[in-house]
Amino acid sequence: MKKSVISKEQKVVLSKTYGWIILIGLVILDASLDIIFAEGKGLESPVWKPIANFLGVNNPLFLTPLIMIIFYFGVKGGAWLSKKVDKIPTQAEELVLTTLVIVYGVFVLWLISVYLFNFTLIKNHLYLIPILIIIGIAYSWWAEKKLKK
Repeated sequence: MKKSVISKEQKVVLSKTYGWIILIGLVILDASLDIIFAEGKGLESPVWKPIANFLGVNNPLFLTPLIMIIFYFGVKGGAWLSKKVDKIPTQAEELVLTTLVIVYGVFVLWLISVYLFNFTLIKNHLYLIPILIIIGIAYSWWAEKKLKK
């Protein structure tokens, strides 16, 4: 009987499989929260309204495949940039995917806190953008440093 060897190396990024599963769950949760609490008004934003009108969609859940395609190409492009600019030799795609999961996860947590607990410290989701950028950059720098070792 073989003993399984447990690596003492610290994992700093999610695997692609887990990252995509979590991201799909977050997108579905975001769309569901929009349907339940905002009655689908997320589709009335200046970004999504033309797309939803063009596709004839009135339920945010139906845009989930489109959003996942956008995320897929965003992750692939970000991984390519990470390899070229930051010189990350391995796991660049996992780094970008994990950063996206963390940032989008924080956004969904904020939505839950607003809808369920009436958390109004940050009144508008646009004010959350700089915070999410800082979180993403901080994690990316930390993880990049760990991956380059």
